[in-house]
This record gives sequence, C-alpha cells and structure tokens, in this order.
Amino acid sequence: MSHTNYPMTMAYYQRLRSSRLPQDLKSRTASNLLKLKKQLKKDIPQKNLDEHLLLATWNIRDLGKSGPKHGKRTLEDLFYIAEIISNFDLVAVQEVNDLEDWEFIMKILGRDWDYIATDVSEWADGGNGERMTFVFDKRKVWFKNIAGEIVLSRTNLITEEVEMREDTPVPQGRQFARTPFLVSFQSGWFNFDLCTVHIYFGKETGPKLKRRIKEINGIAKELSDRSKISLKEKDSMILLGDFNIVHPDHQTMQALTKHDFIIPKPLERPSNLNNDKYYDQIAIKAKDSSIITFTESEEEGKPNAGVFEMFDSIMRSSDWKDYKDLMRKTKDGKKCVTDADFKKYFKTWKTYHLSDHKPLWVRIPIDESERYIKSIV
Repeated sequence: MSHTNYPMTMAYYQRLRSSRLPQDLKSRTASNLLKLKKQLKKDIPQKNLDEHLLLATWNIRDLGKSGPKHGKRTLEDLFYIAEIISNFDLVAVQEVNDLEDWEFIMKILGRDWDYIATDVSEWADGGNGERMTFVFDKRKVWFKNIAGEIVLSRTNLITEEVEMREDTPVPQGRQFARTPFLVSFQSGWFNFDLCTVHIYFGKETGPKLKRRIKEINGIAKELSDRSKISLKEKDSMILLGDFNIVHPDHQTMQALTKHDFIIPKPLERPSNLNNDKYYDQIAIKAKDSSIITFTESEEEGKPNAGVFEMFDSIMRSSDWKDYKDLMRKTKDGKKCVTDADFKKYFKTWKTYHLSDHKPLWVRIPIDESERYIKSIV
C-alpha cells in the first residue's frame, strides 16, 4: 500500500481561470486562495492515502439561502469553501438549504468527491428547511450502503409540554427539530458509524433551553445505546455537528458527556466567530481507546485535532475595504454611511458569505495492518 500524500484532483484552477469573474476579482480570489492554502498546510496535517482519516464538521451558515439582506454567495465564496473542504477526507456539513450552491461546490471539488444528504427539515418545528450532508473523497472513504435519519421510539421522545387529560398530567413528546443523520462509512481498516446533528437552539434560558438540552441528551443516549451492539462489529461510533453547546461546564455539554462520549482535548475551544461559544463538537466512542488520544503527530509535530481559524488568512477584519462594493448592494449594507459603519457590518456580512462557525477536525489512524499481522504471529 502506498503511503504517499495525494493531491486534490479537480478542475479547480481551470474553473477559476475560465469563470466569469472580472479579472480583478479573479486576482483577489487567487491571491486569497494562496493565503488559505498556506494556512491549511501549516495548521492541518497533510492528507495521505492509507494511514489516517481527516474527519471534520462544519456548519456553513445558510448555505443556499439567498436574499437581499446580506447578498447571495459569490463564486469567490464558493471557491474558499471548496478549498477548505478539500483538505479533509470526510466532512459533515450542516445548514445546507437549496442545493444550487452546494452542487457548484461539488463541481469545484471534482470527480473524486461525492455526497449524501437528507431531505429538508420542517420549518414549523424549528428545522428551518435545512439538510444534513456528508461530503467525502471517494479515494479514501467509501459509503457502506447503510444510512438513516434517527427517529426516537415512543418511550424516548423529547418531552416538553404537559397536557391535562381528565385532571391527569400527560407529557407530550416530540422528535428532533432537525433529524440526526446516521451513516456507515469505512476508510482503510477503520469501519465506523457517523452521526451528524444540528441541535435546536431556542433561547438562552427557560423552556426552550431545556428543549435544547433534552435534544442533546436524546441523541447521545440513543447512540450510546446503539453502540453497545454496533461496537461489536464497528471500530467506532462518532457523533458530531452543531450541538449549540454553551460551554464545557454547561448543562448542554453535560448532556453529551454523561453518556460516555469522549471529546478530544484539542477541541475544547470556542468554534464561533466571536470565540465565546462551544457550539460544535466531535464526540467519540471507540472499541480501541488509542484512537481518541489525539496527541501531536510524531512525524509532523502538528496536532491531530483542532479548530481551523479560517479568518486568519481570508476575509480578515482588515480586508473590509475589498468587499465594500459588495456590501453596498445588500439591504443592510445600504444603511451604512461611514467607513466605521462598513467596518462594523463586515463582521456580520462575511459570516453569510463564509460562515459564523469554524470547521472542527480530528485525524484518526486507519492502518491496522501491523497489528493484524502481529495477531497471526
């Protein structure tokens, strides 16, 4: 088996060159892509063919929604999103809405990439018409033909309200606002179940916060129960996505960890743009605990898990002038008068063109050939 690194094979640069972007925008996009590639190479271990799986989760804010308030995503935005995704092997993406932008991202990624998505969630119950999506490099990851949305049994429904029937309180249960999506994958020797979520947010306090906590507890308990059977055949059960967790010491996190899911230490960092919330998580149960140590790579001296700080290289606070003309065309941008107004608005605007969440990632060993041969000896 080859241990060489492998590049992204796609018509990436040809697409950029042949796009209808004006030359000045092509130049800016290309320049920023070089900065982004440099940061990705520095911060994230390089992809290899058969030794490690680079797994990520990323909530891409309102992907596919378009409107006058902040403007539709541009080709420039989609190139940046594709570049980030391409540096991983498998990415769980939340908040995919209309598929037009998503399909263009897939065209940029090229023939080696594929995806699996759910249908849209219900608007009326807090789902906002979103899809759960897995995108993966087919050279490294293969779909094991098992996929499904998690539906809770009648006895495990998320109770929120109590209805009185003949003077007797009867709890009223509900399913998840956005149904978690569970898929079986394999990469090298590593055979695993992967579940992505986007937990209901609600409010900071009160009954709607309680509903959020119950959703987290509900999916963690459901998968923990399932893992008692699945880990007899699979190597790991991985639960990841946007949990809307407030802080590692908050009840929202306790609802996840009390079911014995392990959160890698390097991921105990804020994942939102303001660096004050721990919304996104990757939680793991594994047959072999060695895959969740996530110490630094001996070969590269890089971490094996982390949060990618994408705004360190592109759409930095100091870049606001480059996007002033685009901001002027939006509903909210038309309210800006002074440079100070545009500079302040840029912090919000860019979250609708890239995201307000940062990608979280882990690197998992997938080559068990040596251990297997030793077992024969």
